Amino acid sequence: MKVLPFNLNTTKQTYTKGEKVEYIKPGAHLCTITSISTSDNLDNYNGSPFIDFNVSSNNKVGRCRFWAVKETDKPSTMEWKTKQIKDFLVNAGVKDFSDDSTAMNASIGKSLMVAFISEEYIGVNRDTDEPVIRESVRYRWSSKEGGNCTYTPDMNKKLTEEQISEFSMRHSQWSKNSNANYDTHEVDDDLPF
Repeated sequence: MKVLPFNLNTTKQTYTKGEKVEYIKPGAHLCTITSISTSDNLDNYNGSPFIDFNVSSNNKVGRCRFWAVKETDKPSTMEWKTKQIKDFLVNAGVKDFSDDSTAMNASIGKSLMVAFISEEYIGVNRDTDEPVIRESVRYRWSSKEGGNCTYTPDMNKKLTEEQISEFSMRHSQWSKNSNANYDTHEVDDDLPF
């Protein structure tokens, strides 16, 4: 799939081993853009291309993800993706859009209001393969620093009844399979006691 380039000069935010990282919770937060990363930075990533604006707020970190414009996108999708990222950059105070890379990199160090929501999803425990319900915090929208950035808890997305049923079915199947994998030992009736 051919992606239209953002031509970004990307930077990575790294943490030292063992350093505790706190993540931004759902809500409206005054955030500072600290760095930019793209799906190109990920090894063996084959999904839809994206760009992340890494942000911080009160010593907590988060990311604002935007999906890249692809040649295969419908014109309305291209327009929507472009509008989403441009609105974000305008809210961060970027004024020059003559070059994508320059505009995006000009946002680093700028502040804006960002609303984050939570979304539940079905995941898998990496150690045991047990199905689990997880929650991720995602970018919803932004406004200029000092502006009104609305967030209410009902914006958070819970699993639907169908998804809960699917989770229950998958977890039951996992339980059956994991119980079947235990070694069974026959009782030895010839024991001396």
